[in-house]
Amino acid sequence: MGSELKDKTAKGIGWGFIDNLSNTGIMAVVNIILANILSPEQFGIVAMSTIFITLANSLVDSGFTGALTRKLEVTSKDFNTVFYFNLAVSFFLYAILYFLSPYIADFFSQPVLCDIVRILSLSLIINALSIVQKVILIRKLDFKTQAFISLASSLTSGSAGVIMALNGYGVWALVVMQILRLGINTLLLWVCSKWFPTLSFSVASFKEMFSFGGRLLLTSIISVIWNEIYSFIIGKSYSAAILGQYSRAEKFKSMVTSNISIVMQRVTYPVLSSIREDKERQLRVFRKLFRTTVLISFTAVLGLAAASESIVITLVGEKWIPSIEYLQILCFSGLFIPIQITAANIINANGRSDITLRLEIIKTALAVIPVVAGIFISVEALLYGMIVVSVISFVIHSHYVNKVIDYKITEQIKDIIPFFAIALCVSFVVYLFSNIALPYWCIMFVQLFVGFLLTVIAYEYIYKSQEYEDIKCSVFKFLKIR
Repeated sequence: MGSELKDKTAKGIGWGFIDNLSNTGIMAVVNIILANILSPEQFGIVAMSTIFITLANSLVDSGFTGALTRKLEVTSKDFNTVFYFNLAVSFFLYAILYFLSPYIADFFSQPVLCDIVRILSLSLIINALSIVQKVILIRKLDFKTQAFISLASSLTSGSAGVIMALNGYGVWALVVMQILRLGINTLLLWVCSKWFPTLSFSVASFKEMFSFGGRLLLTSIISVIWNEIYSFIIGKSYSAAILGQYSRAEKFKSMVTSNISIVMQRVTYPVLSSIREDKERQLRVFRKLFRTTVLISFTAVLGLAAASESIVITLVGEKWIPSIEYLQILCFSGLFIPIQITAANIINANGRSDITLRLEIIKTALAVIPVVAGIFISVEALLYGMIVVSVISFVIHSHYVNKVIDYKITEQIKDIIPFFAIALCVSFVVYLFSNIALPYWCIMFVQLFVGFLLTVIAYEYIYKSQEYEDIKCSVFKFLKIR
């Protein structure tokens, strides 16, 4: 990896993490506060509406974010074309959800869902207004600006949500918070990107980008269905309270997996796309990024599983105890998610969005296993089924990565094993501290300290990893520590 590209990637990853810590980290803290005020049922009701909003948002993007990011030369006409098309789609989808909202409410036997879906659907239009502006910053690898935008929107909306919850607004605190965060984020993206649409639309540009982005759109739709089908099944087959417990566990898991996945996707995709003409260099860069992803994700996810009891009880209270078991299982099912995202990046960077679509179709078909288990057995059976699907999906992704850049499955597994072994051993020791006779908040801090200390010792003295050294140097450099 060239020094200039390496520096840009390191800075991008650093600011990417700050961006996501601002966005998901601060919102996670806000949600923890709200979890102590509101009930699992109230969170479950919002989760029911999120199923449909998330699917609709994937349609609004239409795969153009990936197409614009990958395109080497982007014109003003390209930006305008994407902007107006996405905006038109968002209004169309808003109208559909507006009229379907009573039927959604009847389906889940939650009358309040009608108004919630209608208000949350406004996020489709707000999101459409910011897609191009966000892509402009991504293409520049300007994650610093995005981090500040996320910080401002998360702090403002989070504060508003907490104030509303304390004043008895219940589920509406969650609704207003989401809309306000997106609104502020969109406004600041317009100001910082300094791009404004003009009255132009190119059919040729649309066709060119949609030929690539269309497959990404289908991929995104299938991915959303795959991710949201579990909430759908739990919400319909069980109760809003149980869905709330599952949703809480999913949010804790996503605090780790989503932060890692989003950062790696946003930073590595433009990097890998920029060097796609040099296959040998691309393979070297990807392998380093792959190993870095494994190191970070396995350490964090297995650590979360080990300390889940103390974390959940300390942060959100005993009313969320049922979510602990869900969280532990979800951590193992989410272990390979960042790796799969990185794999999808290298496939898409080489213009093979057809493969990515095929992968999502296969993964969704495999989801039949946990879905059937969830309907006829239990929520826990559904979650264990997700682990099986996750492992199979990893193998399939590895197969196609090998086809695209000649990175053999055996080599991928060899690259994974040492990081997995270290993370597993460290997390086992961390788990042993779960039963010490201390308050849960003390146990949590002890587990986090022990986990961090053992991880550093392992990579400093036992397994000399270049990726660990790169991460350490990047952190020091980023923080300007000499």
